[in-house]
Amino acid sequence: MKRFVVIGLGRFGAWIARELHRQGFDVIAIDTDEDRVDRFAHEVTRAVAGDATDPEILRRAGAEGAEAAVVSTGTDLATGILSTLALKELGVKRIFAKVSSLRAAQAMSRFDIDEMIFPEREVAQRVAYRLATTAVLEYMPLGDRHSIQEIAIPDAWLGKSLRELGLRTQGIQVVAIHDTLTDEWQPVPDPDRRLRDSDVAIVAGVTETVEKLMAEASGG
Repeated sequence: MKRFVVIGLGRFGAWIARELHRQGFDVIAIDTDEDRVDRFAHEVTRAVAGDATDPEILRRAGAEGAEAAVVSTGTDLATGILSTLALKELGVKRIFAKVSSLRAAQAMSRFDIDEMIFPEREVAQRVAYRLATTAVLEYMPLGDRHSIQEIAIPDAWLGKSLRELGLRTQGIQVVAIHDTLTDEWQPVPDPDRRLRDSDVAIVAGVTETVEKLMAEASGG
């Protein structure tokens, strides 16, 4: 069974730990606040009150050789950095760190972290995009230029197949089709299936290209 370590049981860390455990993984949660540890003890495999910057405490908790760790120490940048170094010393394969500012992200980037998570910024980007683009039902940025989007089928596409539309030649990949009427998913869409008004499409590509194509299809 894969083992994960979550350092910091604030709102973000607690949600991560709870969801990983719900999915059946071995989850070790560590926080300096004993009351917080007691509160979440029944929602993880093991909850430990202690200083996660100390490699020996992490080792005794069972962090050594874990599949991955999430460092969520709030605005305490120093603790986040020291915890990261301690996890690396114990051979944790992958480390994800929640950051609260761009400055913190720049500082953490020097320590060979797999991914930095900036929840407030990421949520703001997704909500702003959905508000500005009514045809987009869900939006997930992939770096600065690419994205995955869940879109309503434009009227100009109805009754046509993916082969006829030729979206791939325009740099857009249709990842899946979901018929909301029957709740049927096609994770590998049939290129000859004709699109219906009950369909939504999951598309991936350069965000600017998707926006342009959607505007043209909608007559914008």
